[in-house]
Amino acid sequence: MSKPWPPPPDLESLKQLFAEADVESLIADDCPIDEYDPEAKHFFDLTKGWKSEQFTSEHTLPVLIKLFEEQFPNQKPDGLAKQKQLAQQIERFFGPEAKPQVRTS
Repeated sequence: MSKPWPPPPDLESLKQLFAEADVESLIADDCPIDEYDPEAKHFFDLTKGWKSEQFTSEHTLPVLIKLFEEQFPNQKPDGLAKQKQLAQQIERFFGPEAKPQVRTS
């Protein structure tokens, strides 16, 4: 039996996307790579059960904005732009138009 495509977000993939987004530039400032794991887990929990049609930037960005406002009340000036990029990446990997991805080393 084949699995539906796209697959729902898995926590490990979200952790990687959140770390790559580095919304608050914490990893760039030498914080550990797992710095955003709690935010990724929170997003994962909030969106569990969403259908792929809901993983669009339009739907995920408000969730990300609220999540980061709660965790980082004094956001950096480019935080919103990075949140938008993160929402686009989530859509790219898990949204309705997602294509199979091949990760490279």
